[in-house]
Amino acid sequence: MAEIVPLTWPEDGPRILDLCNRASDYVMLDKGRAPDLAYVKSEMTHAPPSVPPHQIWCWGHMQADGSLDAIVTCLKGYYEPNDWYLGLLLLDQAVRNAGLGTQMARHVIEQAQADHANCVRIAVLDTNPRARGFWERAGFKYEKSMTGGDGHMRHVHRLPLGKAKP
Repeated sequence: MAEIVPLTWPEDGPRILDLCNRASDYVMLDKGRAPDLAYVKSEMTHAPPSVPPHQIWCWGHMQADGSLDAIVTCLKGYYEPNDWYLGLLLLDQAVRNAGLGTQMARHVIEQAQADHANCVRIAVLDTNPRARGFWERAGFKYEKSMTGGDGHMRHVHRLPLGKAKP
């Protein structure tokens, strides 16, 4: 039976890389290159200096055989000390549009609510309008646009907690 489980670096790196290879269309869109273990490590461990390592979380949707078909990463305490930031929701291409993205988003929102967070934010690539629509349908509202150090335009969306819909 599939379940959502916490993931850690480097123990879960190879299984996450396997998923990234099955979702390489997104990695190529974001990074312009195929995924590798350096990409996985960055997604699982990178955070602004204000976020300590114990406030970086990654969960995966694990199948009975130990493979992953989805992961979600988030930061507690970013942008503000009582906010959560969802950094990446990545799904195997074979399971998209079947409700798993909503299930993973709901998991993060429930964790943030249990932590009494004020809100959850996400920054969506401008070149990924389907993802933007997903987050807007989930109740996230546009907050601002920004260009990152990688040159990508991203649209930040915010979900005040207590109003979660996924």
